[in-house]
Amino acid sequence: MNSHINYLYKKMKVIGLRLLLIIFSIALIGPSCTDLDEPLYSQLGNENFLQTDDEIVSAIGAAYSGLRNFQDFGNLWTVYCTADEVAIVGRTGGDWAGDGQDQQMTDHTWITNNRFFEGTWLAFYGQVNNCNRLIYQLEEIDAVSYDSYIAELKIVRALWYLWLIDMWGNIPIIDEFDVSSDFLPSTNSRLEVFNFIEQEVLDNQEKLSKELNNETYGRVTYWTAKAILAKLYLNAEIYAGGEQWQNVLNECNEIIESGKFSLTTTYRENFIAENQNSSEAIFAIPFDEIYTQWSWFLPLISLHGSHVQTFNMTQQPWNGLSVQTEFFYLYDEEDTRKSDNFLWGPQYTSSGEPLLDPGYEQDPAIDGDPWINLTPTFISLYNTARQNGARIKKWEIEMGTNGFLNSDFFVFRYSDILLMKAEALWRIDDTNSESVNLINLLRVRANVTPFTSLTAEDIIDERGRELFLEGWRRSDLIRFNKYTEPRIFKPYESEEFRKLFPIPKNQMDANPNLVQNPGY
Repeated sequence: MNSHINYLYKKMKVIGLRLLLIIFSIALIGPSCTDLDEPLYSQLGNENFLQTDDEIVSAIGAAYSGLRNFQDFGNLWTVYCTADEVAIVGRTGGDWAGDGQDQQMTDHTWITNNRFFEGTWLAFYGQVNNCNRLIYQLEEIDAVSYDSYIAELKIVRALWYLWLIDMWGNIPIIDEFDVSSDFLPSTNSRLEVFNFIEQEVLDNQEKLSKELNNETYGRVTYWTAKAILAKLYLNAEIYAGGEQWQNVLNECNEIIESGKFSLTTTYRENFIAENQNSSEAIFAIPFDEIYTQWSWFLPLISLHGSHVQTFNMTQQPWNGLSVQTEFFYLYDEEDTRKSDNFLWGPQYTSSGEPLLDPGYEQDPAIDGDPWINLTPTFISLYNTARQNGARIKKWEIEMGTNGFLNSDFFVFRYSDILLMKAEALWRIDDTNSESVNLINLLRVRANVTPFTSLTAEDIIDERGRELFLEGWRRSDLIRFNKYTEPRIFKPYESEEFRKLFPIPKNQMDANPNLVQNPGY
């Protein structure tokens, strides 16, 4: 492939759409507009814009590029660190120690004005508003002609609400852009939010494409809608007060029986750089080390600083995000997913020399040994050695990387559909052999002994092993009533109210119509 073709291909891979213009969508459309007296679309700088399908696809790219906010560094703590997968530990010498708010997310001692909650709240609702703006603009031009594009945007918005209902539960439903300047939304109940998400998807799913090709990759499709419904129904008892296992089965079965998706031969190929050809990708958020820099930079956040020599990196990592001890030991030694996901033990340079830690003298736990040996255990959450904690390499860390990932992030993956179906079957009848067989498809692929029967522990642990850091662990632990259980970094039972995050204090102060979640 010559360099010119490769350049264009990479651009298309980033946007996941047929237009190269989408890479410029944020710059073209800008942040959310609130001045409704301003002539519509004037910020586009072209009175003839939004006249063709290509221009529409380019415009709605703002909603898709906005999805990269889910993996933004500022949302790391709310999305991942309150569960049992990973933590940002305070290191000797002061790295990551700060004011302790990083660690409070993991030991469940956070307060209402913790900065991470407000950052995620603003980021997620900012994208809801982004979708509202685009829907409003298209409806003002021609709601009938652009019905399918409007449906796409409503499904993207429903996905943001799926994440919001899981974290905060009782939240405002904001589905309009043309509101007064003094508009202050009121809190809706979690059940109302559940019903809103469900109805939005049901009303719009048939308007979406069922095709899988270069034009639909990175865009929501009919199958994305089905996956959203499956996830919503999977947690219906938590979100809406009643189980809906048969609905989970119905949605999963339609995806499975479509024949459009299949398990990859290996777990690893879902997470390589340039993973857009995976047969498991139901909905992907595209990333690229050049065109989406500072959007998803997991290697920089997790790797030890000296790993710059292991991967010949052009930037030094920050020695931060590490795997929690209990989660590391969920994996059998022969489980290939363990070595695919984690870095631990003695570390080496790219040429095979033992890797040195230049800051080792500050680490009393390693007795002055300068050779890096990453341990799965920690001294403590708030003050631990620089070499404590396995690190993350689930998504391919390429040699010579700048620290930004070239892998796309799969919001919904076929393996999860199989796991959701298995759980629903087991919940309906815990002797059902099909549920065992479905989970064993993943275990055999990972080179571990198949199950002969299933327990609740088997299911939640297998979901953890397979879906590590894919964004679902917190809701899984809550559904299995394990989120508040004691663990090494939190050796006590958390309060029940911790299953919902607090509405950020600044938001409460600014809007008297908001109702704080119980316990805060």
